[in-house]
This record gives sequence, C-alpha cells and structure tokens, in this order.
Amino acid sequence: MVIILKDLSFLKSEKIAHRGIFDNKRIYENTISAYDRALKYKYIIHIDALMLKDETIICFHDLDAKRLLHVEENIENMTYDELMYIAKYQIPTLEEALNVINGKVPIIIEIRNKKRHHLFEQKLSDILDNYGGLFAIQSFYLSVLKWFYKNKKDYVTGYLVCKKNSRKDHFFKKYDYLNINILLYSDARIKRIRGSKIVIGYKILNKKEYETTKMLYDNLEFDNILEIDKYE
Repeated sequence: MVIILKDLSFLKSEKIAHRGIFDNKRIYENTISAYDRALKYKYIIHIDALMLKDETIICFHDLDAKRLLHVEENIENMTYDELMYIAKYQIPTLEEALNVINGKVPIIIEIRNKKRHHLFEQKLSDILDNYGGLFAIQSFYLSVLKWFYKNKKDYVTGYLVCKKNSRKDHFFKKYDYLNINILLYSDARIKRIRGSKIVIGYKILNKKEYETTKMLYDNLEFDNILEIDKYE
C-alpha cells in the first residue's frame, strides 16, 4: 500500500477569509475584488464553488439567486451566460479566480453542490491538476470527500460540519481536517478531536467568540476578518 504524506501546515499559516474581504455593497463576496483584498493581507482564501448547467464552475455561495441577485432562480439550472444576464456584478469563474490568486496564498475550495454523479468533482480536479498553488477541498457531503479519497488521494480534503454528526458520518474519516461551527461542540470535545485531526472553527462573529476560540482551534475563518483583526 502506498502511503501519501501530506503537508497540512498551510492550513494553519494565516487566518482564513471566508469569501474574501467584502461588504456586499461596494465589494461583493466571492468576487475578484474580494479576493484581491484578502491577498493584500496574505489571508488564506475560502472560495465557494458551484457548477452550473453548462458545467462552468463559478465562485458563488448560494444555490439560489435571491439573496445576492434578488431573483427567484436556481443557480444550478442556469448557464453562465444566463447568470451574467441577471447579475448586477461580475461573478468570476473558478479559473479566473485561480489566475488572480496564482499561488500567492493558500486557498480552500468548498464544493457547494453535488449533482450529476461526481461530474463536478472531476471537472474541478481537471482544473486543480494544473494549478501550482496550495489548496484544500472541503464539503458538507461525505460522498464528495469519498470521491476525492478514491480518485485524488494526494489532495488535502476537509469535512465541513454544520450540525452534530449523524451515526453514518462516523463510518468514513479519510479526510485530513474538520471545519466545524464553533457553536456545535464543547471545548472538551474539540480538544479530543484535535488529538487526531486539524480542526478549523467558523461562525466567529465578535470579539468575545474570537477570544474564547482562538487557542482552542488550529485555525479560524471569518466573514468579517478585518473587524476581527482589530482585536489582535
């Protein structure tokens, strides 16, 4: 059996900017401008990735267009041209974002949808196989992580945890780190988990939460990262 040793230290190298640095007024989340601002501060960038009907992978968080574009449409059922027709700002493709980031900082790519029998995973790996920077893949979906474990064992992968694990979640643990909502588990539970895997925390909204979690987790990710950085 071939054992692949992965260097996971980049996951702890700097704070993580979820969707870049943005205000959703002047600069929108998951845009080139938001990523450019995160690059300025050398933060790790968390990119949300969705695959459209035409198999274009875009940088976008929501599965529908209501919150950001104020349109009642399912993003997954649109082509890129159709999406840009209704968009009020430039939504980048993943390849455009990677060309800008270009290995300057590590990135974490979250797979937001899982349709079409792992076509998304294959398309994404085709892109990342030609990318020279440090990256990790994470998802709420264990089926996605299983695909990467089977087909791309050298990729760094993480399980995104937003609710307490069901029994079935314990049968597959072939991922490298966990990204956990800080409201879910006790400090003692997090310490136990850290005994075997890197643990990142998310949903830190204010100074109090930051101060109580920064020593507990291996790293933290923020939507309001510049506001949090004022507490350092």
